[in-house]
Amino acid sequence: MNARYNGYFYATEAMKEADEVLSEGYEENWDDILPIFPPVDETTAQQVYPLMERAIEKATKVVDKHTMSPPRREQKDLKRPELNKWIDDNYDVIARAHLIKGEKEKALEVFQYLIRTLDYPDAQAWSNAWMARTYMALDDRVRASNTLIKAAQINRVEDPEVMVYVHEVYAAFHLKHDEVEAAIEKLEEAFNHIETRKDHARLLFILAQCYEVVGQSEKAIERYNEVVALRTPYELEFYAKIKQAMAFDRRETDSDPIIELLDDMLDDDKNDIYQDQIFYALATLALEERRRDDAVGLLKESLLVNDDNTRQRMKSYLMLGDLYMEDLDYTNAQAYYDSARTFMEDENERFDDVDAMADNLTELVTNLNTITEQDSLLEICDLPEDERDDRIAEIIAQLEDEEEERKRAAEAAAAAELENAGDDGAGMFWPYNAQLKVAGRRNFRDYWGDRPLEDNWRRSIKMDVAFSNEVGVGEEEIGTTESVEVEAVPGDIPSYDELMAGLPCDSTERENALAMVSEAYYNAGLVYKEKLSDLENAIDIWTELTERMDESDFHPTTYYQLYRTYLQREVEENYQSPFCSTCNSEYWSAQVMERYPDSEWAILIENPDFVDQEEVRREQERLAYEELLQRYYAKAYQEVLLAADEVINYQPTNYYVCKYRLLRAQSIGGLSGQTGGDRRAYFEALQLIVGECPDSEEAGFAQALLTALNGGSRDAAEPEETEEEAVVAWEHKPYLTHYFAMLVPVGRGNVEELRATIADFNSEFFASSELRVTANLINRNFQIVLVKDFKREDYSLDYYKVFINNTDQLEAINTSGYAMFTISTENYIELFKNKEMDSYQRWFEKVYLNGGE
Repeated sequence: MNARYNGYFYATEAMKEADEVLSEGYEENWDDILPIFPPVDETTAQQVYPLMERAIEKATKVVDKHTMSPPRREQKDLKRPELNKWIDDNYDVIARAHLIKGEKEKALEVFQYLIRTLDYPDAQAWSNAWMARTYMALDDRVRASNTLIKAAQINRVEDPEVMVYVHEVYAAFHLKHDEVEAAIEKLEEAFNHIETRKDHARLLFILAQCYEVVGQSEKAIERYNEVVALRTPYELEFYAKIKQAMAFDRRETDSDPIIELLDDMLDDDKNDIYQDQIFYALATLALEERRRDDAVGLLKESLLVNDDNTRQRMKSYLMLGDLYMEDLDYTNAQAYYDSARTFMEDENERFDDVDAMADNLTELVTNLNTITEQDSLLEICDLPEDERDDRIAEIIAQLEDEEEERKRAAEAAAAAELENAGDDGAGMFWPYNAQLKVAGRRNFRDYWGDRPLEDNWRRSIKMDVAFSNEVGVGEEEIGTTESVEVEAVPGDIPSYDELMAGLPCDSTERENALAMVSEAYYNAGLVYKEKLSDLENAIDIWTELTERMDESDFHPTTYYQLYRTYLQREVEENYQSPFCSTCNSEYWSAQVMERYPDSEWAILIENPDFVDQEEVRREQERLAYEELLQRYYAKAYQEVLLAADEVINYQPTNYYVCKYRLLRAQSIGGLSGQTGGDRRAYFEALQLIVGECPDSEEAGFAQALLTALNGGSRDAAEPEETEEEAVVAWEHKPYLTHYFAMLVPVGRGNVEELRATIADFNSEFFASSELRVTANLINRNFQIVLVKDFKREDYSLDYYKVFINNTDQLEAINTSGYAMFTISTENYIELFKNKEMDSYQRWFEKVYLNGGE
């Protein structure tokens, strides 16, 4: 009785509580087939570590105290009655708790023990199914498959729920490997053993999803309809309804009944929080019927009513981005792709593509906005003085109107916020008084505004705010580029003088503005061509640059790009334009040869293999330089000096000429160190690098050496050498016993308190591991706190991850800046001898955390 009603009862209660915690933290992705068993990763598992430890502790006590051995004469009698039938149930709890914690090998050991010792069918089938789940968690497909075959072939299983579970695991196995049809077969077998379908509504929904994926829409609709009829939790019922609607084969069926169903769902108050998804479904139908404008409007409605469903928001943004991209409306596509990326999970199969596209479009729109912005400012400068004053007055008036509107909206929002706050905590200390907190937030915003967190924030955005209406960015407001995305600073409207100071009206400022415009034209064309494969728009914007401006720093390259782009179209598309004399590669090649006959672009037109030849030359020069560098490391300073001088004097176009200059200077320094000669030659050689190779890496290095030498902190004899730290050969042996270690500076922390805190943490999260906490003085400056022992490296790393991610019991420790690592017994002995703690910490991060060697 004690085995059942004490230990086992409290262990199972802990398991149930853990299931509730994991369920509350798990968010279903209704777009994909739901997992039969919601996944538990390292992060979520850490939330239930104490509960799992409690379950293990209670069940282990039962096993230790209530296991009853039969008399010796009956030990070989397999037909003897079981002396305590609750022992195997407690073992089962222990194994499942280890599996949830992520301790898969420990779970495997217990399940294997149960399979070896239990001989009745139900327990055999149950344990084999759980062991298969453990193999699945270990990504051992072969063993998982073999174990499931064994579980399914066990006869005379009395409990139908056991067979349901076996087939559920089998179906999960097939879904893990994208074998949807095989999963359907196992799910149908599971339902053959289910007596009350209401308790398995989620499983029925998964079966419907599987039928939908394989194209069996009639069976999918039938199963979705069964889910709706079961009166399940409403979220499941809603998704069953909407998926039932979307599963109709609309190629052969009139969509009007589906649209009517979705409209009825919109009118149902229960679906207020799901309206965004209903609008999205209606938009999908509109696209299938080629009602594109309706689809765009419905998608915008979906975004408008969306409250906090980030996944649906991402889907709506993404579809709008795709639609605008199809129309080559890059400005709006950029806005929506950028917003979609914000809400998209890294694991999404389209994340990399959307991320790259958003970056490319942002680069394009930034350049286009630069052109528009500078043109607008130049246009204001070109106005007569009285008209210019009128325009600036209009801008100021518009900003004042916007500020008034902002204040009205803020007051309305504040009133609504206060009303929603109610009287909670009235008369109490402010953290518990809802109205005081709302009023405090409002007062803070009124005084400071919603300013960005950057230096000189007010100064940096004032002009952009003022002229933002001069810079159009398309019809949408949900996403903008870095150059124009500004938020008005409340109550900070620029004055007439400030606006005038921001205009590029004098000759120097006008010249700079035109240079920005020409660069933006060229860069926008590059994005069109290289990143969006839009040759036509690339040609158009480059042609516009050549027609608008007679000359700029980007004209030679633009002419060459026009030649190359037309040539590409002629080769790939057989492009011809008989009525346009400039729309061909021959025209633009002639322009390059005429305007820039001595440029590298003219050379490239005459000799298309010039770039390849240059690459070959560059590689040869790199190899020659590296060969001479090895001679320098061998301290053949005289030989290196002569060879470097030859390159500098006779190969001035060598790609590595600045590196040769540095090599020459260091060789002079080396020779002066060997002979004890004058250091002035070395100083002069370094100064020559700074003068001849400005803005280069070598010049920066030479200048740093000069600064150090002038300060007397370096020896000129061997300026290139730095003191090397002691090299310790740490051994990576993952199979050895490991410790978790924490370095505590002497005098900074109370080690006894730290030990007590860590021991309490271990009791709650790792009680079954029976860990010990010790402390030693490793040198005069540090004490080392050890948690031991861990059988292998992976066990110690599991502990390390849970430890450093704990923000509750260990918050003070994890914010203290103490160095933490895991270390094998052999490396610990070596560390205690050599005291090279920094060296080991770097090695640990490289090998243990980053997988290096």
